[in-house]
Amino acid sequence: MSRSSPTVRRRRIAAELKRLREERGLTLDHAARELGVARSTMSRIENAQVSVRPGDVRTLLDMYGVDPVDVASLVQVARDARQRGWWHAYSDVLPGWFEVYVGLEHAASQICTFEVALVPGLLQTADYARAVIEAELPDASPAEVDRRTELRMKRQHDEARPELSVVLDEAVIRRVVGGPATMRAQLERLAADAEAPALTLQIVPFDAGAHASMIGSFSILAFPEVVDPSVVYQESRTGSLYVEGDEAHVYVRVFRTLQAVALSPTATVELIRESAKTM
Repeated sequence: MSRSSPTVRRRRIAAELKRLREERGLTLDHAARELGVARSTMSRIENAQVSVRPGDVRTLLDMYGVDPVDVASLVQVARDARQRGWWHAYSDVLPGWFEVYVGLEHAASQICTFEVALVPGLLQTADYARAVIEAELPDASPAEVDRRTELRMKRQHDEARPELSVVLDEAVIRRVVGGPATMRAQLERLAADAEAPALTLQIVPFDAGAHASMIGSFSILAFPEVVDPSVVYQESRTGSLYVEGDEAHVYVRVFRTLQAVALSPTATVELIRESAKTM
């Protein structure tokens, strides 16, 4: 199941405004002058970094000579893009760059994820999540850790959960996070989740040797509407990188390569249960 998200709507209206402007042979300066804003502001609008007011959308579309029926439809998209998702309530612990990801995750119909070091957030237990957050943010107060853990659990229980295809490096199930009891519970959770039809879970074993993404983790998010292209997400300590277009296809090929060298879902569950017994 998936639902629309203001984040995806903002991306959609931004892409359409840019496409229409370029088709008309107009520059960012033309559009900025029409709205009475700085060129940098117009650039942020077209890159979906900020929301655009419905009235400004109408002004631009009129300049671009768009049919009135299409204008009404796109203005409505702009209105939807200014709504707030449930995750806005966690803005006190949600960095702006990650807020974008949660909005995309909420609307995605499918997410393909490769992780080299830890269990993906959508599959973490609360205790495992808390241990990860405490390790990453040693100066965070207990209240902040609880709040961030709550947000992570809320993402898991969002009724718009997408279909998941997950490939993990074997290191993920071998590193003891939060102590043996916490790690065993996490592994048991993974094995149980792997039985669900909406999740395909595989592990690249150590004996597979070098593989196609030893340099890092990534996620590929796909959306139900054709007008919303897939996007690749990579996270860093202080921000994130989003890749679209032809470059995104590179990650799709890498993910398929990882799936090909990984254990089958059945063998993966067996390995996870074996690892759990050693905890």
